[in-house]
This record gives sequence, structure tokens and C-alpha cells, in this order.
Amino acid sequence: MRLSLDRRGSTSLTDQLKAQIRALILSGRLGTGNRLPPVRTLAGFLRVNRNTVARAYAELEREGVLSATPGRGTFVVWTPPSARASRALTAQIDRLLATASAAGLAVDGLIAAIAVRAGRRGSQTRPRIGFVECNPVDLAYFTRLVRAAVEVPVIPSLLRDLPAEPHDVDLLATTFFHVEEVRRRCRGFEVIGLMALPDFRTLEEVARLPRTRRVALVCATAEGVQSKARSLAAVGLRTPRLATATLDAPDALREVLVGAEVVLAAPRVIDRMREAIPAGVRVIPFASVLSDGAAALLHERIAAWRLRRARLRGALEVPA
Repeated sequence: MRLSLDRRGSTSLTDQLKAQIRALILSGRLGTGNRLPPVRTLAGFLRVNRNTVARAYAELEREGVLSATPGRGTFVVWTPPSARASRALTAQIDRLLATASAAGLAVDGLIAAIAVRAGRRGSQTRPRIGFVECNPVDLAYFTRLVRAAVEVPVIPSLLRDLPAEPHDVDLLATTFFHVEEVRRRCRGFEVIGLMALPDFRTLEEVARLPRTRRVALVCATAEGVQSKARSLAAVGLRTPRLATATLDAPDALREVLVGAEVVLAAPRVIDRMREAIPAGVRVIPFASVLSDGAAALLHERIAAWRLRRARLRGALEVPA
């Protein structure tokens, strides 16, 4: 699979990659059912950030070109036009390129003109939200929650990989723990801070535990520990009954688990440390959820983005 990205062009690397994958499918060099390289492998080959490849794959999946299956990989599912239709389309593209060249319009300019024309037809009526978190575990979990709350494309990005000027997204969202850092890094970009709350059913179950029970709270990050420990304190669970640990400190984690009678952790964290939990220890899943206010805020900002875009299209619209 031959791919090459131009870092000096005006077209984003993600859009270049998407276009080249589509071209490979149209040419028959990638067929339905063919597996694409893993994100990490392709990013290393192209010498680009993994987020660039992940965004391209995610957008092509939403567009019905690719399908990703956890544990199996990413596969081509789009069936291109017939050979006859493809040849006719290629001929039209060649004529368009020739006309643009005769008019002194470079390929990048032609692509921009097509994008503007497509925009007038309302091709993008949904904003692309970039969701940012500091670790892969929380990033995957909260990205799923945001996607379930809003029917718009949600593109995940690790905080350490977030560029100062994010491309291919229209809005940024993150949890309140990271909102100020994201705003400092991406000045001038709209950042939505979302409130993540502990599952109150878990708090009710913890409140019923005998006061002699030794409880271990395990999270992916120190920020998660701080947030959930405050919630547990509100229902009467404080040190010394409560010991805390994070996944990135394995020695401390083992020590905390050995002394625990009950373990509280998010389901995704439980899966990662299940073998380390001693036999006989009670495990209570303790997940975070997006508050109703967070979902409402997302919908409000999406509506505001659509209104701004509609006004901009109206201001720029000229007769055809």
C-alpha cells in the first residue's frame, strides 16, 4: 500500500490520507475485506502523529468506507463504483484538472474550491468534536460516553499529543480536570468543560458497607482518585478505612490490594488489574458518568456552532 503525505500542502494530513485510501480502493489496489495496517504501524511508516491516522480511520469508518473491529483490525467495507462508472468519473476529474490548470489554478486551490462548493450544499452540518483526556483508559471510556450523548463525530486525542492548533475538529471537549490546560495549549479555540460524576448507585452501595471494612479505591490517574475519594468521603468513607492507588504505580497498587477487603474501581480498571486482586476480595464497579448538565452543554454548544455556520454561509453565499 503506497501512501505519501505532503506536509507543505494546504490540505490537512488527515484529509490527504483519507483521499489516498479512497483512491487505492477506487483503483482496486485495496479491495473489500482487505485489512489496513494498525494505526501505530501506519503512523510510524508515514512519520506522523498516531492521532492523524486514527482520525482518518475514524472518519472513513463514519463515512462507511472502513469498519474497525476490536482485536481484529480495520477493514475495507466500501464497494467502489463499477469499473465503467469509475472510468467515467476519472475522465471527468481529468477534464476538471485540465480546466483548472488552464485557468492557472493549482491542485490545492481546486480542492479548496470544491470544498467551498460542497459547503454551500450543506455537506457539513455537524461539528467535529475533539475529546481530550490524559490517559488511554479514560480517553476510550469518555469518548464512548460523549458519542452516546451527541450524534456528531467525536475524535479522541491524548492530552500529550494535542497540537496548539488542532486540525479536523471544530470544538474541543474535556473533563473539568483538564479544561484549563487544554485552553492554555489551544488558545483561541473553543473548549467545552464537562462534569463527570461518580455513579450514585455505587455510592449508595458503599454507604451500606460495615464500618470495619477496609476499602481500596483504584483509578487510572491521580485526578480520578481525588475526584472519587471526595465523593466517598461524602458518604462517610475516609482514611484510614480507605486506601488509594493508581494503575501506573504497580508496587503501591499491590500493597493496597493485599490489605483490602473491598475494591472499588471502574470496570475498565478492574479488567486491567483483575489478576492482581486477591481471592475473596469483594469487587464493586465504580464508574463515572457524564452529568445531565454536561450532555445539555454539549447540545447547546453544537446548536451554537450550527447557527454560526449558517450565518457564515449566508454571508458568503454568492449567486452560482
